[in-house]
Amino acid sequence: MIRPSAGLLAFGLFAAACTGTGDIATAETATDSAEPPSCTDTHEGRETFQYRELSVEELSNDIEVNDVSLDVWASPNAQDCPIVLWVHGGSWVAGGKFTQLTREVKAPHFIDSGHIFVSVNYRLASDENDVRWPVFGDDLAAATDWVIDNAELIGGDPSRVSLIGHSAGAHLVSIVGTNPTLLENHGRTPSDVSCVVSLDSVTHVLNDPPPWEVGIIDFAFPTEDQQIDGSPTLQAQEHADADSPDYLIVTRGRDERIDSSNLLATTLNDRGATAEVADVSPYDHSQVSTELGVPGEAIVTPIVDDFLASCAS
Repeated sequence: MIRPSAGLLAFGLFAAACTGTGDIATAETATDSAEPPSCTDTHEGRETFQYRELSVEELSNDIEVNDVSLDVWASPNAQDCPIVLWVHGGSWVAGGKFTQLTREVKAPHFIDSGHIFVSVNYRLASDENDVRWPVFGDDLAAATDWVIDNAELIGGDPSRVSLIGHSAGAHLVSIVGTNPTLLENHGRTPSDVSCVVSLDSVTHVLNDPPPWEVGIIDFAFPTEDQQIDGSPTLQAQEHADADSPDYLIVTRGRDERIDSSNLLATTLNDRGATAEVADVSPYDHSQVSTELGVPGEAIVTPIVDDFLASCAS
């Protein structure tokens, strides 16, 4: 059963109302006869869009923890739009899908550019639980499977699904595209994802991290086997014959971070995938996310928008 959220957001001249009929909430607006946006061209101005939360029951029958959920943001009459699945950061121990930045910057930006915008909560590691790798990777794979399977119901195109994540979220979108086991556990393959945008991930080789990342990695990936299994570069090397989505790897800062991004891109390109690296220095780690989608921002937003336009065309 769908739980429409009380946090309905509306922009423009009229509000969209969510109802709980069918398998997915539908929109009832004051313009029932309006033509749906084509999503082949950039929207002219922000359209009214609706928000609804999907609980764990809609994501996967295999997940029993209630902090796995999705928020779906879409223009009420959206049809055949490319989909962006946003994955938050927080060192695998913090963060969430419904933040001021998400609802006031990210969702409007991607709606404006003709996308369906979906943000995900995955289970987080803590001292009080046994959530460690690969739990959060499996949660993202389950969410990705749900988005593809239900794309048409939310106005999207199942053949144009992109994963975008920042920090720990960048790691998760990267590993879902390189370790095929995660998606295969849900009946999918990495080739079912069109594009991956990794925004300033931790190192892509978790069992050999720079010193300042050892503590957070050891907590979420306590054994070397877990670190190897969760390393995007090592998994790209191990599964050299597997198909991959196209990658944009956004990085900045210290040489070690940039070198790790270049190594992942080289590994992907060597196996026949398409991967590019963008250095957005002098931004700091936080700005790589907070500035993405800000109107008029000229460093990271155009790079991501151009990549998605060419990758998910």
